[in-house]
Amino acid sequence: MTSEQYLRDTIKELNIKQVTFHALRHSHASYLISRGVAIQYVSERLGHADVSITQQVYSHLLNSLRVKEESKAISLLDDI
Repeated sequence: MTSEQYLRDTIKELNIKQVTFHALRHSHASYLISRGVAIQYVSERLGHADVSITQQVYSHLLNSLRVKEESKAISLLDDI
């Protein structure tokens, strides 16, 4: 049995929404990025040839993280 067939059978057995391995992969990467895991590591984990590919695909998350980091930086500088 292929891993795709196993996933389909398990989803059917659990009576949950259909999901693909690609969607799971994307969710996994999104979760790691949202939790602050370095983009270089996530890129390597996904097997992307270049980190710029990962940055393009997940730019929406990276922008959100940038706003949070900017707030932290300003807060730190205000404490000086």
